[in-house]
Amino acid sequence: MHRHSTNPRPAPNNGHLPRRPANPLLGRDYILLVMGQGLSLFGSMMLRFAMSMWVLDETGSATVFASVLAAAIVPTILLSPFGGVLADRVNRRTIMVALDAGSGLLVLAATSWFAVQDGGFSIIAVGALMVSLSVLSAFETPTVQAALPQLLRGSGEAVVRRGMAVINQVQQLSSLLPSFIGGALYGLIGIGPLLGVTIACFFCTAALECFIRLEPPQKNKPREPIPPAMDHAHSDRPTPQSDGTETSPSGTARGWISDIAAALRFLTHERPNILRLMLLASVINLFAVGYSAVGFPFMIRTVLGFDAAVYGICDGIIGIAAVIGAILAGLFATALTIDRMPTAMAALGAVILPAGVGFLLPLGNMAKLIALVSSCCLVSLACSFTNIIAIPAIQIRTPETMTGKVMSLLASFATCAQPLGQMLYGWLYDAVAPEWILLGTAAAILALSAVSAPLFAHFDGRRDEHARSYV
Repeated sequence: MHRHSTNPRPAPNNGHLPRRPANPLLGRDYILLVMGQGLSLFGSMMLRFAMSMWVLDETGSATVFASVLAAAIVPTILLSPFGGVLADRVNRRTIMVALDAGSGLLVLAATSWFAVQDGGFSIIAVGALMVSLSVLSAFETPTVQAALPQLLRGSGEAVVRRGMAVINQVQQLSSLLPSFIGGALYGLIGIGPLLGVTIACFFCTAALECFIRLEPPQKNKPREPIPPAMDHAHSDRPTPQSDGTETSPSGTARGWISDIAAALRFLTHERPNILRLMLLASVINLFAVGYSAVGFPFMIRTVLGFDAAVYGICDGIIGIAAVIGAILAGLFATALTIDRMPTAMAALGAVILPAGVGFLLPLGNMAKLIALVSSCCLVSLACSFTNIIAIPAIQIRTPETMTGKVMSLLASFATCAQPLGQMLYGWLYDAVAPEWILLGTAAAILALSAVSAPLFAHFDGRRDEHARSYV
């Protein structure tokens, strides 16, 4: 009896495509993507921290740097959709390498400019650097969010969720470390070496990304169905070239706008539930930004009267909680299907209630601080779970050639929600007692979870049913 005759032989490898590992999360390409994201984000956060300390030392005003950051948001809102178009036209590895190398060159040029200036400091140069990096980020974010499902798409939604959870863990750690070590390094070595660390991070990221194996997205197009609502726009679609780039028969500007319009048609006609999820996520982001970015420091510093040192400790605790949340979400990623979204939202609303009750009761300031910090830690945990549910659900239900554009629209929606949340909660905290703001926020999120429950119970039903073939 020939035992080997009953076993299928492995498909030959022609050298064009790498053999997929048994566990895609242990594959070389995914590991390189995760390492690159960690280094890139660490460099970005180190730069932001260094710039904030430097501007504060030179001007004595935190408002100046806050204004620079606010101006830097504008390119992200306006250019993210075009970044999504680029991510769906050109090899995503090429885009990531170019943008990270470009970021390193920008910081290097700014560092050289600071070195030759009298006094070294220039707020105009700082502003130009931050806005320029924001422009590059508007193109990089949708590219990375499209590259992840491209690497893991054939492995199923559960694997995409686990892959997203690992990236979240690395991102949380990369965001937390600069806060802990940046202050000490800034005091010891000054702004110049910190800028050098940022430059090294960007260039190392670009070098790592050179070895990621990603096919141009349009090469996968024949294997995916084209949504009917987009058929009539096919004549305006760009034509893929042999190098992965494309030309538009209707002109570059018209072709790019046509691609964005096609993504909007896809969301409104073919997958309206994805659009509803994106809008819901943006509303949740509005509440989260208002609660954490505005309410948290205001209540600690102004309402409770604690100093900056106490606030710094509390902020560090929240950062650790965010890392723990990312780890826990990764452990439960397989079970975090889209129908769990109302439960995660309800948990998010419920964990805000203790802080509202704590401020409502006649407790001491320390007891209120403990209630507030505990609530914010639980909010960080809940947000990790909602992110792991929502983002992979959008990525995996979007066809390969639309992922960049759809994720860029999500980034634009979420970015728009940030200043709206900051303005709304800034006005509320000036006019309303904090306990009622906390209780109102909790009630609003709980109401959203109840209203959206039917959406998630039948998320892939009716008009959305055909898109299951993308998974």
